[in-house]
Amino acid sequence: MSRITIAMVASLVAAFAAGAWVTGFEPAKEAQGYVGNTASDETVPISERLLRLEQVIVDEREARLVLEDQLLLLIEDLERLESTRDRAQPERPIQVSEIRGEQLRSGGRPRDYAAVMRMYQDRRVADLVSGGFSEDEARRLLKRESEAQYKAMEAAYLAQRDGEAVDRFNSAMNAQSILRAEIGDSEYERFLTAQDEPTTVRIMNVLDGSPGSSAGLQAGDNIVSYNGERTFSMLDVRGLTMQGNSGEDVIIEIDRDGVRMQLNIPRGPIGVSGNGAMVRSVSRWGG
Repeated sequence: MSRITIAMVASLVAAFAAGAWVTGFEPAKEAQGYVGNTASDETVPISERLLRLEQVIVDEREARLVLEDQLLLLIEDLERLESTRDRAQPERPIQVSEIRGEQLRSGGRPRDYAAVMRMYQDRRVADLVSGGFSEDEARRLLKRESEAQYKAMEAAYLAQRDGEAVDRFNSAMNAQSILRAEIGDSEYERFLTAQDEPTTVRIMNVLDGSPGSSAGLQAGDNIVSYNGERTFSMLDVRGLTMQGNSGEDVIIEIDRDGVRMQLNIPRGPIGVSGNGAMVRSVSRWGG
């Protein structure tokens, strides 16, 4: 293994650390405390527990996607560098002292987090450009997304400071909801599509005896809209079910194997689990 390979492996470790730092471990900590405290589980309604666990899944998916991006970049770099290496140079065993020396010369961090984040943002710009945006448009969108993240963070901070509960499902505390409201549904759908994100909510499971089951929803259906409002994520669906008058009839539009269908359903919990667009988040206070 060459010194280049050593550097790439070290970079991979740094990327994993950076990915964890970017997404934050707060949801995971909350999940551990929540799952481990069976006494508090009994006092929390099942619907609330399901909401919390769904948010944990969203946050963990985000962390994996960031790490996957970095891993792909590092693998590409490694393959490119290895292909140009002088193959006539014989391999020799790697000494532990060499690895330690590389770490010490770099201050213990082969690649700083700022560099990893720049690389990650550049990849996102490239994805948006490939999806039909100009580079200027892509950078403006990512800037607006960053500004929306701060607005969501600030709203959560003000609520906490005033003694209010920090509601993850409050659109004022959700960066993607803020961004969507600012740029409009059409542009937001382009934004998601360019990043290979789903633009509907795919149903994974339908609970027996639920309104969703009675209405005829099936696993594999994609929720396109609820009461005429586009749905890109489970957060959208959840927010819409809590508007209006509970129990009133609303129309839910779905896509089933490419066929659009409309079903009547009472407003309120649908009784489904699913996933949609990844909701990028930041830790509540620090980012």
